[in-house]
Amino acid sequence: MTRQRPAGSRPRRLVGLLLVVATAAPGLWGGAATAAPRSPDRGAWFGAYVHAPGSLTATQAVRRFERMIGRRARIVNRYHPFHDHHYDFERWAARGGRVVMVSWRATDSTADGSRAQEIARGDYDRLIRRTAGAIRRIPGIVLLRFNWEMDQSPGERQYIGPPSDFIHAWRHIVSIFRRRRVHNVQFTWMPRSYAFANGDAQAYWPGARYVDWIGASGVYGTTYNSFRRVNDDFYRWGRRRHRPLVIWSGVTERPSAPGWKADFFSDAGRLIRRWRKVKAWVYYHAVSPAGHQFWVDTSSRSLAAYRRVGGLRWFHPARL
Repeated sequence: MTRQRPAGSRPRRLVGLLLVVATAAPGLWGGAATAAPRSPDRGAWFGAYVHAPGSLTATQAVRRFERMIGRRARIVNRYHPFHDHHYDFERWAARGGRVVMVSWRATDSTADGSRAQEIARGDYDRLIRRTAGAIRRIPGIVLLRFNWEMDQSPGERQYIGPPSDFIHAWRHIVSIFRRRRVHNVQFTWMPRSYAFANGDAQAYWPGARYVDWIGASGVYGTTYNSFRRVNDDFYRWGRRRHRPLVIWSGVTERPSAPGWKADFFSDAGRLIRRWRKVKAWVYYHAVSPAGHQFWVDTSSRSLAAYRRVGGLRWFHPARL
């Protein structure tokens, strides 16, 4: 005889499936319309922006960098001006199992203090929709770092308007991406690390509903501060925001202390293992427009230290 379920009851298998879906995809049940922040449960992703010098392509430069450090970069970054929608490199990187970070500048080449206001009022909606469509076609996770270091001073390249205008622009862009169901994008908000000390960074905060990752950018040519001093204020603020954190670093050799840069790398590895909310560390492997040498291999000691950190189990979390 077949047992009948009480009226109004549901099969246990169906209830369990609904619970799994609700847990795995909170964006389907209210709140953020994009996929929930995806980051390592334990450990942190180890990544870099790799400048392509000379005749090398971006793809060749990343491959050479990975051979040099003895491992695959889990995150790879590339810069894009506002009107650039070409993502061949990102598709290549994602197909190789890497997490893509797109650093999308709000301008093309020069500073524009009215750009945020123009974005917010819809002047660039067609361009934003086109970018959303192009990023949606990148397989895998895309950390979209829109107009990082927005806290720069008026006239500097990343300044696109005062905090209120930036917030409106940021929310406008996020809303367009969500309406177009670009579920692979993770919006990564990243002021300069030092700006958290005096509240300048926090003034640009667009709200947790519009941010998937919180970051801090610390690239300083001749300011020789420890990893802790550069990022401590950021970490103390960010760890309370219930979002994964990402730290972006770039340092030069200190002429008076040949081992300083190697120690910086070692300290970064030690602190990130203690700062459990930090889920990614991205290094600026490049020469800056001002000529500062940020390469990880500016000395054999710095390269050896960077390789040691990259070899730590903490920076080899489970595959995506």
